Amino acid sequence: MSLQLSTNNNYNMVFSDEDKILIKSLYLKMYTAKRLTDEFPEISWTKHGVNKLLKNLRSTGTVDIATKRNPTTTGSFQSHPHFT
Repeated sequence: MSLQLSTNNNYNMVFSDEDKILIKSLYLKMYTAKRLTDEFPEISWTKHGVNKLLKNLRSTGTVDIATKRNPTTTGSFQSHPHFT
């Protein structure tokens, strides 16, 4: 009998503005993603999600994560650089 484990990693971690402020302030006090997820289990943050937020904080200085958008789905084709 074999046991197959499957994981679904196709999700977006959504942080509230309050979560982002808390994570940033505790990161500045040398908290790691593991420590944050261990100390706040009731919030259900994932270590991967916190690491993504911290990576963005280190590279840009902000906790806002830019989302990838398809330019053809937002607005008209006329605003797309290939059509101007």
